[in-house]
Parts: sequence; structure tokens; C-alpha cells
Amino acid sequence: MSLKRKAIYSGDSIEQEFLDALARLQIGKPKTKKMKDRLAAGKMKITISNVAVEAGRSRTLIGLDKNCRYPVVREKIREAKEKPSLPTTHTEIIQRLRAEKLELQVEVRKLRAEATAHYFARVKAEKELEQERARAARVNKLLAGKQKIARIVGGDSQS
Repeated sequence: MSLKRKAIYSGDSIEQEFLDALARLQIGKPKTKKMKDRLAAGKMKITISNVAVEAGRSRTLIGLDKNCRYPVVREKIREAKEKPSLPTTHTEIIQRLRAEKLELQVEVRKLRAEATAHYFARVKAEKELEQERARAARVNKLLAGKQKIARIVGGDSQS
């Protein structure tokens, strides 16, 4: 499976190593044995420490909140954490699918309730329309009995 990534080139070779390591972790193709083992165990996550291990550099270069030497890398790692990663084990896939199924079931119930409410509103409106038509017919019949008054014709009024 190939996953296209945007090439980010930095003037600093260390920063570039961090960015390359992050990209490898995102696509699930680590180079270091430790990260490969974690990937195989389904325990690899994108963290500052893991990116540093994959890059073969010290975590403190990107791990400090203040005075971080590579804030761009730190921000990209934070963004990558927020994005849902691809599931790596069957258990993760099953859990995600079950969660998605529950969300869809809730949405279906909500939409059914809305459709039912619209149906009953339509039925009520149709009953009211029939009652108004019957009332209008009675009024027209009464008025037709009186010779001096003109007959009222349906909805269009002509002035």
C-alpha cells in the first residue's frame, strides 16, 4: 500500500531527519528495529519519543515545550497525533468498525424519529385540510341558499 506524502525539505539536516522519521511512522514503514517491533505488536503510536527514536536523535531536541530547537517538527508531530492513524491489528479494526456501527445506528434512530414526526405532521395537515374543505363547502351551500349573495369560489380571489 503506497501512501503519498508531501515532501518537506528543511535547510537543517537534523530537522529533515525528524521530518523523514515522522513520515515513515505515518505510513507504517519504520526503519529502526525498535519501531518495527512496536509496529508488529500493534503498539506503535506517533509520539515525540518514537519520532526521536526513529530519527536516531535525542528526544530533548523536540520534546521541550519552551525553547524547542525544532518547533516545526514538534507541531507536525502534534498534528499527526490528532489525526486518526490506520489500524494495525485486527482488534483495532474490529473496535473501530463497532464504534462506527454504533454511531450509524444512533443516526438511523434519529432520522427515523424525524421521518415519523414529519409523517404525523403531514397526516394532521391533511386532516385539517379536509376539515377546512368541508367547512368551506357548508359555507358555500348556506350562501348559495341566499339569492342576494354571490357564491365564493375556492382559493383564488379576484378583485
